[in-house]
Amino acid sequence: MSKVVMVGTDSNKESEIMEFSGADVEEIANKVALFMATRGYRLETGDKAQGVYGRGSAAWHAMLGPLVRRLKCNVTVAKSEENVKVVIAKGMTGWGGGALGATRAKKELRDITGGLQSSILS
Repeated sequence: MSKVVMVGTDSNKESEIMEFSGADVEEIANKVALFMATRGYRLETGDKAQGVYGRGSAAWHAMLGPLVRRLKCNVTVAKSEENVKVVIAKGMTGWGGGALGATRAKKELRDITGGLQSSILS
């Protein structure tokens, strides 16, 4: 097994993109799933390579809004030429919880990206 190396990143308001070499899609997808589980996320729809991870109760969030902490991310792990691209996108804006909720969603995306990068490279 070769060493996994990050070869590129890109980001915008809604998503973070990381590109890795030295591993296949399945290996990276497994590392992503393990990392998300350690942060309390569960795969709600899709599979490890193309899925939606969520934390918190959607039903309680719908009833109580900002009083319930609910976060979702869309994750895509795909082949990109010789490399593997990981795209983490916000699954919800956070505006249901007001400005605080939106700030919380933005911070969570940043924290996931940083932790995920370290997890994949280790």
